[in-house]
Amino acid sequence: MNDDFLTRYRKSPPRGFSEALYKRINVPMNMKRTPPLRRLSFAAALGLALIAALAFSPSARAAFNGLIVEIGDMVFFEPDETASQATPLPESQVTIVPEETLPLAEAQAKLPYSVSLPAWVPDGFKMGSVVRISYFPGAGPQVTITWYGSDPKIGNIDLTIFAQRIDWLVETDDVQEVVVNGQPAALVLGGWDVDMNRWNDEAARMLNWMKGDEMYQLHSPGAAVEDLIRMAESIP
Repeated sequence: MNDDFLTRYRKSPPRGFSEALYKRINVPMNMKRTPPLRRLSFAAALGLALIAALAFSPSARAAFNGLIVEIGDMVFFEPDETASQATPLPESQVTIVPEETLPLAEAQAKLPYSVSLPAWVPDGFKMGSVVRISYFPGAGPQVTITWYGSDPKIGNIDLTIFAQRIDWLVETDDVQEVVVNGQPAALVLGGWDVDMNRWNDEAARMLNWMKGDEMYQLHSPGAAVEDLIRMAESIP
C-alpha cells in the first residue's frame, strides 16, 4: 500500500534540522568519572524518539502531525495523538542518563558555560545547596538548579541551562510567545502526564529563552507566569 498520503501535506522540519540533530547525537561524551545514572522518563524518551524519526525516517513522519511553532531560534513540535498514547517502552529500551549532584561551585568547573543566577526569586523560595548535572548523549551537559517553595500547591522552580538549543515535543496550542529582556521567549502551559500518558495543559509552566548559545528554561508546576518572567529578566 502506498502511504504517500500520510506525509504529502505535512510541513517538513526547518532546513538544517536533520544535519544539526545528526551532529548533536553523534558527539562522543568525555567524562572523567562515571556519575550515578537516572532513567529518562517515557514522555521524554517518546519526544526524543519522534524527533529522531522525523530526521532520519520519512516513513515514520506519520507519527508527527506536521505542526511546528518557531519562536526566536527555538523550535517546538507536536506529536500525533496516537503517538502520545503509545504503549510505554519496555525496560530494555529505556534511555539511561548519567547525572551527578554536587555544589554549584564544583558544577561550574565541570560545565563548558557560565551559570547565571536570577537576582530575584518569588517570596518563600530558597535555593537548594546542590545542583544536578545531566549528561544527555550528544547534547552536552545540562545543569538544573532548584528553588524550593513553601507552598505545595505551587511547588518548586527549576532553572535548567542547556549547552545548546533543544527542540521540544509539546502541544503546540499551548505554546505562546512572550518577551524576556526584549528578546523572544517561549511560554509553554502544560506538560506530559507520565501516569496518564497524555498532554496535560495544567501540569506545569515552562519558560524557554536563548542566552547566547545556551538555552535557559524555568519550570514550575504552579508558579505564576509573571513571576517566572520577572525571575528570567533578573538573570544578568
